[in-house]
Amino acid sequence: MRAFFGLEPDQQTLLAIADWRDRQFNAVGRPVPPANFHITLAFIGELGERDIEQLCLSVDSWLQRSQPRGAALTLDRTGYWHKPGIYWLGPTLCPPELSHLAGKLGILSHRVGGKRDRKTFQPHITLFRGCDRAPAPPASPPDFHFCYDHFTLFESRQGRTGVSYHPITEWEIAGQSGLL
Repeated sequence: MRAFFGLEPDQQTLLAIADWRDRQFNAVGRPVPPANFHITLAFIGELGERDIEQLCLSVDSWLQRSQPRGAALTLDRTGYWHKPGIYWLGPTLCPPELSHLAGKLGILSHRVGGKRDRKTFQPHITLFRGCDRAPAPPASPPDFHFCYDHFTLFESRQGRTGVSYHPITEWEIAGQSGLL
């Protein structure tokens, strides 16, 4: 199965992002359905069921020994990646807790045969795919806030209507006091 670790903003934030996107931009590519909005922490790629089970056990073991914390995210900037044709929404500042979580999940994934991503972690939510150019800057700058206190292992499935993401399992992590 094709898998990744990710964060999902709460439903209210997902809908607010979709509404903002739809009011700010004319069709600049294929809009990502709000149900698919997420921040990828670690892309794993194709793994068999046994490897997925081993990965889940590795995450469980790490969480028993470590105390990763959640954090607050402010999604306040957009960006465009030409080669994949992606227009995205992300934070200007990435909390160190988030970078640490993404890095550790990437290491654990690689140990069971997952892909190793050597790019610098750039948390983002993909707004549009298939863009041949960057859209004009939004008239109303983004300013979305959400706190995360868990992360999810997702399976990515290709269907007739496109890609959909299905939770395999979820892990709670300690919240951060005084968020936002």
